[in-house]
Amino acid sequence: MISIQNVSKSFGAVQALDAVSLELPPGSRVALVGTNGSGKTTLLRAMCGLLRVEGRITIFGSDVAKEPEVALRSLSSMPQIAPPLDAPVAELVRAFCVLRNRNPAAVAARAAKLGLDLEVIARTRVRDLSGGMKQKLLAALALTAEAPVLVCDEPTANLDPAARRVFFDEVLARPTSSILVLCSHRVDEVQHLVERVIQLDEGRVVSDASLSQTLARMRGFRVDLTFREPPSPDDVAALLARGFQTRGPTRFHGEFSEVDKVEVVSRLVAQWGPRLLDLSLQDSDSLHEQAKVVPLRAVSP
Repeated sequence: MISIQNVSKSFGAVQALDAVSLELPPGSRVALVGTNGSGKTTLLRAMCGLLRVEGRITIFGSDVAKEPEVALRSLSSMPQIAPPLDAPVAELVRAFCVLRNRNPAAVAARAAKLGLDLEVIARTRVRDLSGGMKQKLLAALALTAEAPVLVCDEPTANLDPAARRVFFDEVLARPTSSILVLCSHRVDEVQHLVERVIQLDEGRVVSDASLSQTLARMRGFRVDLTFREPPSPDDVAALLARGFQTRGPTRFHGEFSEVDKVEVVSRLVAQWGPRLLDLSLQDSDSLHEQAKVVPLRAVSP
């Protein structure tokens, strides 16, 4: 259980967190989402005991501020940016294993799954690793800790597709009683890992809902388009990759958020404008009502 009670944090005139209160029981799979500056990373750092805050954070009953040596035994973390350590990789791994009572071979095995050979980079300073190597090293350490709480800040930002798949598989294999907190700009990137989505804005919790409720709210608009003639296979593939579905040889539709629909429509017009016969937008709440048709000229650049 993680309990966050009335937590606030300011940096000068900037209110990074404003009276945030949350309860994360065992088994929680949570995504923290929001734009840059919304407070996501600040909240994660507070949970990891890296910031002094007003309010109280406890992990399985232990206060992070008053008894961090107890509270943080139950938590492993994967920051978005690795610290610029001068220590070589082997030394970092050795220190981690002493603190966490883990075998270096277990770290090496996890790193190998992610595509990182620790023996090859053992003498390399951590700060000299590439972004992808740092991310794989952090992931291997966080996963090998096998703590009941795993906190990750944009964990796959620098991972290649193969490493990303391995990381997701490893996270999904964690015990069902463990707690997972993932920080991400976009919920669709981590939706297969979480069941609950907490959105922050200007340091406040503005939404705390299930994944299904969040996705339904995000996909608030349907975009329908009809080509004058059947599009090429490459055009169809491009539409499917953007989230559209086929409704016939020339007709396609997709559901998007209010923000995303603007970009989607702009790209459609820019790429296929003269070839489109019809383009319409429809609020998903009124899908069974008459659609509002937007004339193509109205959205043309």
